[in-house]
Amino acid sequence: MTSEPFQPNGVKDYKRLSVWQSLSLLGMTVLVVVTRHLPYLYFPNPAYLDQERVGAIYGSFIMGIFLPYGLAWVVARLAGRSRTTFLWVLWSLAGLAFLLNLGLLVDCPTCY
Repeated sequence: MTSEPFQPNGVKDYKRLSVWQSLSLLGMTVLVVVTRHLPYLYFPNPAYLDQERVGAIYGSFIMGIFLPYGLAWVVARLAGRSRTTFLWVLWSLAGLAFLLNLGLLVDCPTCY
């Protein structure tokens, strides 16, 4: 007999992503970095702009992966460890961050 309380199926893995979902989330973030940041990594004044651009790349990974995942985890915990809520919030926020970055790329390609 185990001492763990009864949990419905899927409660333990509500916060896990499948391989293709993880690759999709990572792929959206990498695409933003490749299209928005890497082409403009080097400018005439490398002492200032290279550091700023590397910081923007780190920021893209935080905004594209960690922020959507973290907020989705918190919302799903509040919703009783609901996998459906977790995935809905994760993909909504990840999609919005991706579209925001593409919109900023179109608006100002050299801005970061």
